[in-house]
Amino acid sequence: MKIGQLADALGLPVHGDPSKEVTALAPIERAEAHHLSFVVDKRYANRLRTSRAGAVIVPPRLCENPVHAQSAQSSTPAYVRTYLVSDDPYASYARASWVLKPPEAAPAGIHPTADIHERAEVSDLASIGPGVVIGRDSIIRDRARIDAHCVIGERVEVGSGSRLFSRVSLYNDVSLGSDCRIQSGAVIGAEGFGYAWADNRWLQIQQTGGVKIGDRVHIGANSTIDCGAMEATEIGNDVILDNQVQIAHNVHIGDYTAIAGCVGIAGSTRIGRYCQIGGACNIVGHINIADGVVLNAASLVSRSIDAKGRYGSGTPLLPEHAWRRSFVNLGRLDALVKRVRRLERWSQNNKS
Repeated sequence: MKIGQLADALGLPVHGDPSKEVTALAPIERAEAHHLSFVVDKRYANRLRTSRAGAVIVPPRLCENPVHAQSAQSSTPAYVRTYLVSDDPYASYARASWVLKPPEAAPAGIHPTADIHERAEVSDLASIGPGVVIGRDSIIRDRARIDAHCVIGERVEVGSGSRLFSRVSLYNDVSLGSDCRIQSGAVIGAEGFGYAWADNRWLQIQQTGGVKIGDRVHIGANSTIDCGAMEATEIGNDVILDNQVQIAHNVHIGDYTAIAGCVGIAGSTRIGRYCQIGGACNIVGHINIADGVVLNAASLVSRSIDAKGRYGSGTPLLPEHAWRRSFVNLGRLDALVKRVRRLERWSQNNKS
């Protein structure tokens, strides 16, 4: 694509040659003359200076004082490259990734090996791949794409423009909004982990609440979202979930929240809007997390969080000898606290 065409699609001004062509994106360090790259701020000016990228998305402050490309062995500029100027180069790079490589359009229609219940409703504009199973009273909207060997239960709705990659399972009573992307191996609507202990054994509680997922939600590979016990587990609009995220029954997640890989969220917890949850966090059940909370990776959340901000409880990595010393001292804390209290009482008695 010519840079001028790309700039028009992104709504960005061009400094340089708009007729130059780029064929792909590449990191600034490895980009060549046919690549488009980006830098977010002046910290990367040195990489920009030695990069061979044909075009770069830059913030205005770098374009006001352009950095010319030059070879690593010479201080003489090799050429003046073309710049696209953006207030948010990373966001523009994200949009450019789809303009340069648009998603492959699947042909509308139902593959002859698909098994569609006679009471299911499938749009003529939807694409249903080989081996797909769709249950009774389910609805597949316009432009939805269901890839090979997905299994869709009863009373399921898949919104317009949503895509299920191969081998996704949607249990009964799942509602999926429009323009969602569900990666392979995801399981949505499985029975929640609800049991009562009685007569020296576990009694399973019937889980009938289903799952309700908003629009533009992205769910990573092998992630699981359990159905609610009596009311739906709910995922808001524009939520993004990484791979291998476990969301238990009756959890509510607010709009625009992002959750990194290997996070586990126990039942009936409510997470606000615009939260960011780092990888491998564990969140106990029946608590509330306010809007705008950021959790550092590997944090254990054992109580409600009422105010936005950054929180963390994981132990940072240390050299082994330092970690051993800290671990030994941790075991001495109780004795140390008792000693300090005795000293405080002794000090108060002597003052009196």
